[in-house]
Amino acid sequence: MTSTTKQKSVSPLLPVPEQPYPDWSRFLKAVWQHGMSVKNADPLLIEEHVDNAAKNIKSSMLERNEVRRIRPSAFLACARQTYYAATGEPSGDMPDNIGPTFSIGHLLHELSYAAVRAAMPKGFKVEVEKHVALPTWWPDDYSRFNQEGHVDMLLTIEDADSAKAYLPDDASKRMLVDFKTMGGYSYKKHGKSIWGEDPDGFGYLGQLATYADSPDVDVIETGALIAGINRDSLTQPLLPRFITPAALKVERDRLKMAMEMALEGSDPGEEFLIRHAREAHFYCGRGGKPGYCPFKNKCSENPTREEDGS
Repeated sequence: MTSTTKQKSVSPLLPVPEQPYPDWSRFLKAVWQHGMSVKNADPLLIEEHVDNAAKNIKSSMLERNEVRRIRPSAFLACARQTYYAATGEPSGDMPDNIGPTFSIGHLLHELSYAAVRAAMPKGFKVEVEKHVALPTWWPDDYSRFNQEGHVDMLLTIEDADSAKAYLPDDASKRMLVDFKTMGGYSYKKHGKSIWGEDPDGFGYLGQLATYADSPDVDVIETGALIAGINRDSLTQPLLPRFITPAALKVERDRLKMAMEMALEGSDPGEEFLIRHAREAHFYCGRGGKPGYCPFKNKCSENPTREEDGS
């Protein structure tokens, strides 16, 4: 999939009405909602992005989706995940019926791209599925680590005079957006989470921190957005959460240390569980719960600390 840039309107439909917003989060939410309306959806953009979604839906239903190499979206949530993946430990298989979940995610991503492109006012550039270089600290190891990546969306202010009708003068000139489709429970949790402190077993923050530090993106000093889409209730609005530079930097530094340990062959132990105790059970599968970690069985079989009831 190639990078797409906002072009001259391909339909006579109007972009989001001019109105000041206090921040990028609420501006993006309004743009997304406006473009998602059947009254405002751009037919040509819908056709383009639904065609893109169809290719990915076929792949989701016909191919296995297990990841064999470490990449920004996989094996970064916990340092022990990174260690096991780097040392060649086989990961658990995803459920055979996971295809429909991935398919819905692809469709909602593409519809979101079409909506934002259609409704974004003049003065802003929209790039979607943009291929970017990984940070300089990312391991140069083709056998174990992906060497390329792409971001969902990069928004850039191109005309400050036009943009000031929508955003404050001190708004960052560029905003990275990572769309995540979520079930209703996770959507609510996303709205309440203290990003950078609460457990993040799905690795959303690790992925965002990696791309935020890419030389092609470079928003580690200004922050980025994780935008939640509620796949269980599609009338719910987009839920963009701003991730602060401080949270991104702490996560970036954690990732760098985890990769260094993995490359050295140093087992960090149940690092995620130690950090978050009982709060990690949802992801780790402790306390009788199944968990989501692809190495949950291996990790459970190889404890590195005494159980303390936490």
